[in-house]
Amino acid sequence: MAESPPDRLLKALQSEHDEVSEQIANLRAFWSEVNELGQGPKYEEMGSRVRNLRELLANHFACEERDGYLAPALKRAPRYTAQADQLRREHPQFLDSIDHIVNRLQSCESAYQCWQEVRTEFEDFLQRLQDHEAAEISIVEAAERNDNSTNSEVVGS
Repeated sequence: MAESPPDRLLKALQSEHDEVSEQIANLRAFWSEVNELGQGPKYEEMGSRVRNLRELLANHFACEERDGYLAPALKRAPRYTAQADQLRREHPQFLDSIDHIVNRLQSCESAYQCWQEVRTEFEDFLQRLQDHEAAEISIVEAAERNDNSTNSEVVGS
């Protein structure tokens, strides 16, 4: 049986989300290592790592928006169009937020308090991003459920 467009989209989204999650886990691990080992703030290195995440997110968002944001899913479940539009509008906001975090890391210099403030800001950013990604997946899953129930109805007819 061939995969449905929502199923292919779900797998592609999940793969990209896994890549983003892995990079985020690496960032969190680095931040914790710096704190635990008492190496002091590493603004420049963390800024570089966060910039890499920004590039990954920019590419991820561009892929999601190519050929219409969540188009295969919304074709099958158009009732989620308004929610998807809101999620799509969040993409530039996320990029602006991560740019702000990078700028903060560059301007902190050696103040340890700044390191902690930026970490808190970064964790808030990551939570918003996680919520955003979960909402995207739920739209695609709902479309797949809708697609499967439609196929069941046709088969059962």
